Amino acid sequence: MRIRRDLINKISKVSLIVILTFVISGVSVKQMTLENDQKIIETYVANTNTNAEKEESDTQKLTALDEFLLTNEETLRFYSNFFEINYDTVVSKIREANPNPEDILPHNIGRLNDGVTTFEYNSVDRGILEYFLNLEDTNPELFLTTQKPYTGSREYAEALVEYFSSLYPNVDHKVMLSIGAAESGYYTAQSMLAKNNVYGGMKRSGGLITYKNIEYGIMSYIKKMSDSYYDRGLNTVQSIGYVFNPVVTNGHKTANPHWLNLVNKALGVYTSELRYVSTAQLNDLLNNEGSVI
Repeated sequence: MRIRRDLINKISKVSLIVILTFVISGVSVKQMTLENDQKIIETYVANTNTNAEKEESDTQKLTALDEFLLTNEETLRFYSNFFEINYDTVVSKIREANPNPEDILPHNIGRLNDGVTTFEYNSVDRGILEYFLNLEDTNPELFLTTQKPYTGSREYAEALVEYFSSLYPNVDHKVMLSIGAAESGYYTAQSMLAKNNVYGGMKRSGGLITYKNIEYGIMSYIKKMSDSYYDRGLNTVQSIGYVFNPVVTNGHKTANPHWLNLVNKALGVYTSELRYVSTAQLNDLLNNEGSVI
């Protein structure tokens, strides 16, 4: 009987030890699991912070020139398309013109000057236009001259007149629209549009000037009026007509009365103030996806 009691006591002690071992082991395993989870979380947070810091660092590395190119990419592509020059070539040339990418002139991205004074244009878009004109003059081999007759909408042509008029603030957009309308049958005459010439500009040798596309033709029209008429004080329909479309009667030179009548009639149609037109809106109009409000 005593032997049996001792055996029971020994079994109880062993059982207790086994139970305690499992309990302790369970706590240890649980503790280890918690510690591992904590390490995983800490590692993930550390990696996330590192990636965020890297992204922030990469963003901070953008120079003023990088920001300009990103912000104005659509406008630069618009000009690249109608001047017919490779976009990547344009970006490369702009970078060459700005050796210090933190010191740029947003309104004169080409840093154009006359040898003494660096020019300051009225807008970013005007500065971009002048850059393309200068690049075309100094590096004509970079540009194509493919002629593409215009077959698009009247609204797009009118929007182009307003857009380029906004870049040359000395011109009156209503007069520009009206002369174009008088000459091109309100931007519908196929004989004019086939040559991308909405204003009736003539070659010295005779015949209509042919432009490579409608954007280039209307830009050339507005620039010509700004440089050769408005800059010379010819800023009314009468004074413009005296030079642009004159007639001589009995030895007396005047603006063509028929032409004056057509332009003045169109002025009664184009009475709205100058609308803001962006290159994004022009692209939408060209793709028949929007309108200029």
